[in-house]
Amino acid sequence: MTRASFNILAFTISNDSIFHNQSGNSQASPASQRATALYFLGSFVSSTVRAAAQLGIGEGTARLYCQRCIIALIHLSCRYIRWPKPGTREFRIMRSKIVCKSQFPGCVRFLDGTSIIIQYTPSFHGETYFNRKKQYTLNLQAISDSDRRFTYISTGFPGSVGDATVFGGSLFFTRTNLFFAQPDKYILGDKAYRSTQRCMSSYKEPLAGRVIGGYKGFNERLAEARVIVEHAFGVLKNRWCFLRGLPIYIRKKSDHERAIGWITACIVIYNFLCDYEDDRIWQLGDEELV
Repeated sequence: MTRASFNILAFTISNDSIFHNQSGNSQASPASQRATALYFLGSFVSSTVRAAAQLGIGEGTARLYCQRCIIALIHLSCRYIRWPKPGTREFRIMRSKIVCKSQFPGCVRFLDGTSIIIQYTPSFHGETYFNRKKQYTLNLQAISDSDRRFTYISTGFPGSVGDATVFGGSLFFTRTNLFFAQPDKYILGDKAYRSTQRCMSSYKEPLAGRVIGGYKGFNERLAEARVIVEHAFGVLKNRWCFLRGLPIYIRKKSDHERAIGWITACIVIYNFLCDYEDDRIWQLGDEELV
């Protein structure tokens, strides 16, 4: 993050009530607290203990700074993670940009899922976090636009739950009328998802490999179009290495909720930076991260 972006972000969250108390002891500046939180979220295999040691502050102080900033960022989630209202000029612009890039006339967004690894074995229903890759994870479903900005996310399900099941239980799937104004608009997903009126996915075997009938060609075009959302996940995890391994022991429900808050906060900052910085330098090795 550049200094200019940091200053804008610090100013954006400075008015949040979490940084203002009624006691005689004033808090540290939002910028100082934000710097502590950014160090925590931007480091791989990080912890508040490491952040405190690096920044020369107490462990409890570092934990408090991170907690406040993450809460403030979550308060901004409706502002920075949002779906344009159907029928508006913003929605039409979004659709036209995607049609140009994807060559799918009714496509408005791209859908995919990724696993957020948890560093430590959870003791709170631990087996449910164990996924098919033999890792303890949380499932994150997200929809991005052609600029790799996330406009909808659904997270909180443990890693053992498949992408299609998580997406099937989301508000986007159950209340599609909130996201679309016309019947011919849809999003693109991979073969993990079921094809519906609002989600076009690739053909599965045995049709997927057939050249005759255009099945293989269709899958290739769809994969080429929706690779944007995979790049978005790669940039997200490269920017915020914290998401490659959440340093948390999930022992109770509140720990699970805290992990969800961390993920949401990282996506808020990611979307915020889409307006101020070029993310191409973060794309190196992105496909290995998703």
